[in-house]
Amino acid sequence: MKDTRFRRMTLLAGILSILFLAACSSGDGGNDPSTGSGQDDDETKDDDSSPDDDLSSDDDNDNDSGDDDTVNPLADLFEKMDLGRYIGLQYESSAPGPNGYTYYTYSKDDCRCTFGANMEVAVHPGTENKVMLFMEGGGATWPGGGFGLPIDYPWDNGFKSFAEDNPLHDWTFVYVPHCDHSVHSGDNELMENGALRYHHGLRQVGAAVTLMLEFFPQPEKILVAGSSAGGYGTLLGWALVKSQYMDTDTYIMNDSGSGFWNPDDLATWDVIKEAWNFQVPEECVKCSGTVQTYLYELYLEYDPQLRIGMFSSYRDAIISKWFLGLDQDRFEEILLNVTGEIHADYPARFKRFFIKGATHTTYGFVPPGPNRPIHGTTLFEWIGQLVNEDPAWRDLLE
Repeated sequence: MKDTRFRRMTLLAGILSILFLAACSSGDGGNDPSTGSGQDDDETKDDDSSPDDDLSSDDDNDNDSGDDDTVNPLADLFEKMDLGRYIGLQYESSAPGPNGYTYYTYSKDDCRCTFGANMEVAVHPGTENKVMLFMEGGGATWPGGGFGLPIDYPWDNGFKSFAEDNPLHDWTFVYVPHCDHSVHSGDNELMENGALRYHHGLRQVGAAVTLMLEFFPQPEKILVAGSSAGGYGTLLGWALVKSQYMDTDTYIMNDSGSGFWNPDDLATWDVIKEAWNFQVPEECVKCSGTVQTYLYELYLEYDPQLRIGMFSSYRDAIISKWFLGLDQDRFEEILLNVTGEIHADYPARFKRFFIKGATHTTYGFVPPGPNRPIHGTTLFEWIGQLVNEDPAWRDLLE
């Protein structure tokens, strides 16, 4: 099966070019999600008998004056989003895959690819206790529109490369293939052209996070990343990951997934939301339109540790013209306005690595790929600064 995958993906390679954490803020590095006020637990009495570290209880969820701390807004957000509903999905079988990965295959009773095939997740173990969850790209589909490629081959390239100059090369890579065609965010089944279509992206990501919990229960750091459709996937993917790793430092690397849809075509956006059952928390007031990128602003507000990096070209031809049906000038305008607004609000924790031209993703189809510098800093170096919280990490606009 893997040989068939390799032949198929080799054929497609040419086409490809085509998420206020109320954690402890005492400064000692603690991130107990149950204590957000910073006050001593001995100062007041608890308002119920449930232990404070039990997030599944009703403890601290009412506003009694005798409460010993405040509601954690991040945990409260995740509960409203019901992000744990697909945590616990177990794989049916496993088999060796390409480039040192092991593929884990899931029952069709639990999750399926768009056209009914089994979903898979792949894992490549690293030598450090750090994990990157990487969501693959490949477009998206909805009734009457879009385009998608079923990509399930973890190439040794981009920032999942094992090259020595990749700052992530010793991390464990958890690879989520692209086969849901809903930017890893769908949770729906629908009839289309007389056949049942499955948009099970959230289930697949839930399965991947379940694997992470099994193999890496206490990682030092987690990077939630994705290219193209996978970049869009980080918008809900980070929240799903963080909901299970509340005490872990997390980062986002969005490669060419702008996070917005065509603001001049609201009808299509309505079709997409309904087809995928795409759910956006009401707390993201700015997300009422077509710009879901503003989810990052909500996450940055609730989680004071989170850092987010975005890569894009100004005139990305695949996202602008092919995917969104936008004039490239209009795409560049929205891209810079939206990300500029988020950067202005969170300049230390949201930064961009934007290049001139119309290229798509960091995969290296347009050399030198991740080794391309802006003002003397390569993308690889910039990603290393992101995950290491290096003061040298800068907003780089070519």
